[in-house]
Amino acid sequence: LDPHTNFLPPNIYKEFETETTGEFGGIGIEITVQNGILTVISPIEDTPAWKAGVKAGDKIVEIDGESTKGFSLVEAAQRMKGKKGAKIKLTIFREGFDQPKDFVIERGTVKIKSVKYQDLDAGYGYVRITSFIENSASDLEKVIKAHEKKYKSVKGLIIDLRRNPGGLLDQAIQMSDLFLE
Repeated sequence: LDPHTNFLPPNIYKEFETETTGEFGGIGIEITVQNGILTVISPIEDTPAWKAGVKAGDKIVEIDGESTKGFSLVEAAQRMKGKKGAKIKLTIFREGFDQPKDFVIERGTVKIKSVKYQDLDAGYGYVRITSFIENSASDLEKVIKAHEKKYKSVKGLIIDLRRNPGGLLDQAIQMSDLFLE
């Protein structure tokens, strides 16, 4: 398999499956581990983390007072998920901060809309694909059909995949099938 493929034990797979349905309990951030440091790839728009001011590139140094040093991605994700309404304290270091700052965030239901469309007029459209989750391909197809209906054709389409952490391979393939034979 390719270097972007991971084996997921059953308990982790169940958790991954929950995330890729597009709705789960948590704070709404995409995370990675860079140089051993838990780092925010991006907050998901309109989620508790987004509203609290968490930004791309933030380094999460503690979760509820516990150092994140040596945490795997899975360990960090498990600590951040939880019941709606339960609070979590993230201690974040950001470029420009003199010292780490605490962000207290109330968990909510995180709904992910992975396909975001903007009409650029005159037959042109902009689509941002934030992740490949359960309905991404059908959502993209709906957006394109609505655009075609309005303009009778598509003169141009910008597909923005920046900061997309990946997801379900079958969704990425189905999206590609909309454009390729």
